[in-house]
Amino acid sequence: MPQKRSFLQALKADELNQTSFLQKFVQAPSPNPPGDTSKATAVIGEYLSSKNIPYELVDVSRDGKVNVVSDFQGGKGPGPRVVLNGHVDVFPVGDGSGWSRDPWSGDIVDGRLHGRGVVDMKSGTASLIIAYAFLYERRHLLSGSVALCAVADEETGGKWGTKYLIEHDKQRWGGDLMLCAEPGGLDTIRFAEKGTLRLTCTVETKGALGPYLHLTKGAIRTASAFINEVIKSVESLPVDLPVEMERHLEKPEVKRAIDQAMGPGTTTIIARPTVNVGTIKGGLKVNMIPETCIFELDIRMPVGMREDTILELIGTIIPQYEPASITIQKQAAASNRFNYSVIDHPIVDYLKDNAKSLQPDAEAPIPILSMGGSDLSYPSSLKFRCADPSDTTSLQCAFFHRNIAARRSLAKAVALGVASLDIDHGTAKHDLVTSLTGIATTSYVSPAICGVDNQSKAVDITVLSDVGVDPSVDHLYTIKTVGEVLEHGGKQGVPYDVLNGYSFLPYPNRDSVPFRHGYGVPEARTIIRGSFRGNGNSALARPLINIGWLDTGSKAWLKEGIKWSHIRQKLKGADSAAEADLLAKADELHNCCSPE
Repeated sequence: MPQKRSFLQALKADELNQTSFLQKFVQAPSPNPPGDTSKATAVIGEYLSSKNIPYELVDVSRDGKVNVVSDFQGGKGPGPRVVLNGHVDVFPVGDGSGWSRDPWSGDIVDGRLHGRGVVDMKSGTASLIIAYAFLYERRHLLSGSVALCAVADEETGGKWGTKYLIEHDKQRWGGDLMLCAEPGGLDTIRFAEKGTLRLTCTVETKGALGPYLHLTKGAIRTASAFINEVIKSVESLPVDLPVEMERHLEKPEVKRAIDQAMGPGTTTIIARPTVNVGTIKGGLKVNMIPETCIFELDIRMPVGMREDTILELIGTIIPQYEPASITIQKQAAASNRFNYSVIDHPIVDYLKDNAKSLQPDAEAPIPILSMGGSDLSYPSSLKFRCADPSDTTSLQCAFFHRNIAARRSLAKAVALGVASLDIDHGTAKHDLVTSLTGIATTSYVSPAICGVDNQSKAVDITVLSDVGVDPSVDHLYTIKTVGEVLEHGGKQGVPYDVLNGYSFLPYPNRDSVPFRHGYGVPEARTIIRGSFRGNGNSALARPLINIGWLDTGSKAWLKEGIKWSHIRQKLKGADSAAEADLLAKADELHNCCSPE
């Protein structure tokens, strides 16, 4: 406690310097779009340099979307890695005509600082940077490590900000626990947030002069009807919240905190999917029936709901509006799954305690869900675990469990057979479940496994099935490749030579239409997928079919004790089981033997 009291006193004594830093930060424009954060990150760099703190500037896109990162190791040995994450970019200001003062003024009037992005989230990011500086100065007192990520590009999806940092060095910038100071006040702690699915929708119909509505309803009227049907259908979807979250949301004090933080009525939709029509464009003249209408949907999904569910539902609505053409394009960079951490994690109590230290007479902040998305969705999808030194990551697997956990001080492994009475209880207690029993693969997933998919993801249990070359890795790379094509605005890949000098035959494999949602192309009507086989593979397979070797039907004559030669005779319809008759019948059926 003396150290904490000393820390708070030092923060209080530095208040003027902190306010000056925030004011300069707000005065540095960083609207996104276009997303240039170079002026704002220069202010951050100046502040860190004044504290003799080393940092790095990361500008991946080379167009001014600059990230500031820094980290340090505590002086008291190993421990959890805490990441402080805040974004530097803010919403645009338009033409500035609606502002009562310059949006980049940073004016301080009556104890309030004015400017674009003060709330979302330059004040929060500044507080994290200030906290990082004070922790850096006292790093000799800390165990574990701390990282700072002041990132660009959050307002447009995070592709060049947090997402890039996590994907390229998740160990360094993902950490064990990430704290984000998105706006929320001292009355609440956000432990979960809705997922986001953003779609660009294009409706195309025949056009005509305005009076000729008997010929075509036009793109805008069709789009309006389609939008209404999507809203009604999506917002009526059943929700499968984790049990502990459902119970938490029923508490009167939690309901009050949610409505106070985000406005009356928030509790009625915070655990439900919602659809917002963000933009809509179409038409050339008022007296013409438009051929094209383009609009954007912003769909928010509660914890436990997946985007595949939404896309599949929309896919069933589209045919209702034929002959109009309706295409859906997912905005991948701005779409993220829901984010969920455990409600009773130790960090929650630490945050409550610190808030009480600042406001002794106020009630302790209450954990609630958040309506909006943040950059925390990226650590969640790759590595989201809140941990402290006493916590352990438990690995449950059926084999090699000792090797998996041997070199990981915060990990322990438990092996349970699938027939164990403790399997359900054991699975629920652990963070990672690895099956080596063949219950599921990326290609062929049983209905039973699909049935627990949402529940597993909702409570952040990762289920890894046995993954081999075929089927598994090939399908994972298909998803990866299709995703890369879609991310760059493409709709199809380009065939390429696998290996010069060899002749390969593309070989279709089963009905592949159900895979369209997994591949991220729900609008596709035809999916052909398979593998490369050597040229002539089909010619070889046909004789095997002819002689019955691939026939899986029941055979009354197939009984225990029958000889292999008699099985061959029955399958081929040979005159006898003699080798000469079997070979002669084989030649007759597939005619593949050369005179040599």
